[in-house]
Amino acid sequence: MAKSWGGWAAILGSNYEAIALYRISLGIMLLIELVSRFQYLHPFYSDSGTLPLNILLPKSDSLYKAVCIHCYSGSMIYLQLLLSVQVVLAVMLVVGHKTKLASIASWVLYLSLTLRNTWLNFILDRYFHYLLFYSMFLPLDGAHAIDAKKYKYDHRKTFISPGTIALKVLITWLYWDAGYGKYSDPLQGWTLNAKPLPALDTYVRHTVVARIMYGLLGPSGLRLMTPTVVYAEMFCAPVALLGSLVGSKRIVYATIIGMCSIHIGIAFTMRNTVLLSSVACVAWCIFLPSGVGTDVGFS
Repeated sequence: MAKSWGGWAAILGSNYEAIALYRISLGIMLLIELVSRFQYLHPFYSDSGTLPLNILLPKSDSLYKAVCIHCYSGSMIYLQLLLSVQVVLAVMLVVGHKTKLASIASWVLYLSLTLRNTWLNFILDRYFHYLLFYSMFLPLDGAHAIDAKKYKYDHRKTFISPGTIALKVLITWLYWDAGYGKYSDPLQGWTLNAKPLPALDTYVRHTVVARIMYGLLGPSGLRLMTPTVVYAEMFCAPVALLGSLVGSKRIVYATIIGMCSIHIGIAFTMRNTVLLSSVACVAWCIFLPSGVGTDVGFS
């Protein structure tokens, strides 16, 4: 347990308030996603839908059948019961009650849910898998939780564990990989010299906000903005870690606000990306500096 924020401890760990914000925001996003799934149980998960168990199970191995709890039955009552349990677990995460149980069970059941019909899976599910998995190794109830009164943690202290290290490494790698993938695009769609159009010029057309943005910036503005996304993704996490190393809250906050602004921009300018962008912002909570609760008026 490190005594103050800054240095290698801040790079490798996270403080209890930051972890609490991570838990609460992840729980809220998970709750929204799970509630929305009720409408899809009949067409995509039940025996009356597009992928009944009598078609799925003969093509599945024994490990799949054991892990996918949602494959135990194709009845609507069973599926609604399982999803209701998942909703309760998400609420437990939000309020901070029995968080170890809630995080483990949430990950197991979310894995099971996505295995039931893998045709529906996309990047949002991958985010939930990552964030729920690593949450199992964090002290989720250390602050702003119903169970927090059981402990006497200093909310400003930095907690270091394999879980905090692995989560920060994962986030750093995900953004670097995304940015470098754009940077090394053989078609150079994310460069100033993109032909015939830069990537953002083709993306920023989907919504009313996107069209307003297109009208304000124009093709030349979007061409100039396109490469900034590449470098922002590649270097956002390293810059945040550097800010943590030198103990600069301004650098860390500026980086987090900058990346979350990009995700919010994506949510407003591309259809069906609101929840995905919100979950991407959740991951950045783990980088928040000591005293974040006081800084944002949370405590």
